[in-house]
Amino acid sequence: MVKPYFLMGLAAVSLGLAATDLTSAQAATWHAGTPKALRHTWFHNGKGDNKAYITYSKTKSTGNLFGLDEGSERYYRLPGYGLKKLKYRSLGHHVYQLSGIQYSPKGGKVQFDGQRMTYKLKVQKKQLHFYKGYHNYDRHTTFPTMKTPAIF
Repeated sequence: MVKPYFLMGLAAVSLGLAATDLTSAQAATWHAGTPKALRHTWFHNGKGDNKAYITYSKTKSTGNLFGLDEGSERYYRLPGYGLKKLKYRSLGHHVYQLSGIQYSPKGGKVQFDGQRMTYKLKVQKKQLHFYKGYHNYDRHTTFPTMKTPAIF
């Protein structure tokens, strides 16, 4: 008579472990678009001409370097390129892995145009940290900016 209670207890423990495995597997799923905390324009405040921007919308990212207008000594955004059809997954502690198809600006062509690119970043309140490339982006620039001149 002891055997049925042991088997029922073993079955209950097995079901409990199986349920916890299912919930942890769902945490690593890919979601369409970008995380809301990421949607903003971020700026890399580098030295000299090493200044860049990246803008995240719901479905794509656009970014490039800044150009310097010699006359006004202000920086302007060069035409951007980036990733479209973005998807992301959370890796925990505000770290995300993003993946998307690279696209070019009109009239231009980037090296990996049309290929899927994947990268990892950490979103903080006032800073964005990339694990490769330009490392830190801030919410605001520390240099003078202007609208893009009419040449572009």
